[in-house]
Amino acid sequence: MAGIGFQLERMARQGGIGGFACAALHGAAIACGPWILTIVAVMLLHMWTMQHSQSGTVSIIQAIMVYSFSASVVVAAPFALVGVRLASDLIYSTERNSVPRVLLAALNWATAAALLIGYVIFALMARLPFAITWLAVAIVTMLTQIAVIGPFLTATRRHGPILLAYLGGISTGAAGVVLLDLAGLTSILLVLVATLAITNLFMLEALRSEFPTPDRAGEVRALDLKPVLHVGVAGLANALALWIDKWMLWSAPGSTAIVGSLRVNPVYDPASFLGLLTLIPGLTLMLVMSETRLERAFSHFARGCTGTAKLTRIEEAREDLVVTIVSQLRLLLAMQVVIATACWVLAPEIFRVLGYDPRGIFSFRFTVLGAVFHLVAIYCAVILSYYDLFGRILLVWLVFTAGSAVGTAVMWDLGVAGLGWGYLAGALCAATVGLAMLGNATIRLIYLMFAGNNPSVVGKVRYWT
Repeated sequence: MAGIGFQLERMARQGGIGGFACAALHGAAIACGPWILTIVAVMLLHMWTMQHSQSGTVSIIQAIMVYSFSASVVVAAPFALVGVRLASDLIYSTERNSVPRVLLAALNWATAAALLIGYVIFALMARLPFAITWLAVAIVTMLTQIAVIGPFLTATRRHGPILLAYLGGISTGAAGVVLLDLAGLTSILLVLVATLAITNLFMLEALRSEFPTPDRAGEVRALDLKPVLHVGVAGLANALALWIDKWMLWSAPGSTAIVGSLRVNPVYDPASFLGLLTLIPGLTLMLVMSETRLERAFSHFARGCTGTAKLTRIEEAREDLVVTIVSQLRLLLAMQVVIATACWVLAPEIFRVLGYDPRGIFSFRFTVLGAVFHLVAIYCAVILSYYDLFGRILLVWLVFTAGSAVGTAVMWDLGVAGLGWGYLAGALCAATVGLAMLGNATIRLIYLMFAGNNPSVVGKVRYWT
């Protein structure tokens, strides 16, 4: 992502105030565009069904969408990250004709997992009718496939086709629902399946144009997954950290059963998803500015280690890296704290305008506060990935998951006043551990580069340090 960051930085530097605004908009579209488009589409769908469909239909669609999104994120994370890491290595080594094979393998495994989990959720837990069950399974499967394909386009720095695919699919689906005036459960689900299928096809076409050469199994070396499995495990832990509190609160006091044993929390869910949107400015700034400057500082340090620089020059480069890390962390924190403060104060008005249940104000406020620490955890994970210390990244997200689960359990009986505490606790714990891991690694960075994390010295065990 640093490559596009350099281009956005030049846009901001050369274009004055307008250039900075343009760079910020581009950064937001790249970092969070699919996320924003998906949220808008789901909100519009919910508004349409509320006005045109029966309450039972609205509830079932809500359950299918919420559970499909949560399942697809968790299922896709390990396969997408392992696949895109392998694809990036192949692109770097000019073996581009092998990338389609990697994508196909990732899609096959992710699809199989999504079909199984979708069947468990919608057939065994929800006990939906046969036709509705398989439409729901198709939705979670295609959402998983989209989540796998997207990072492959990112690896090629082709962000435009991702947004165009989302826009094309959403526009087609919206036109179908409005023009046909659909209100029935089966017809709406069919349009959703068609929408996701079109999005899938657009993204696959973009990849096909990027990698037109057919892959030949006889010309490609066998791929060793062991060196990159740590990436998939860290991605899975990251996805679990984001969803664990929501899964638990779907069975908490105040939650409601929708269909079968599927439940949602009508107070916490909208407030939590709204609060997570406050991460968008921080992620944008990290892409436009912070990661670019980190890339420069770390590259300067790495050149000294791999070149002929004296130890004093290497130490100076490490100190410059420390200054960059601290200054960018301070900048990210300042902006995120301002956003969290504004949302905390304006929460009653925001909920009034959106028509949300005012009891969710508690959880919204705790979520926007937790987003501050969540951004710190992400920042630490990004830098630790520069150091190739994925074991520490895994620890950060495991701590997030455990802290969120424990915090949610402790506040279980407080009702609406305790909603959001779990996410806040998990984010705080992850940020604390992340900063500790990052500080320790940065202090010992010269030793890690030459010995402690050098594959010629410690072998593959370094992946888990």
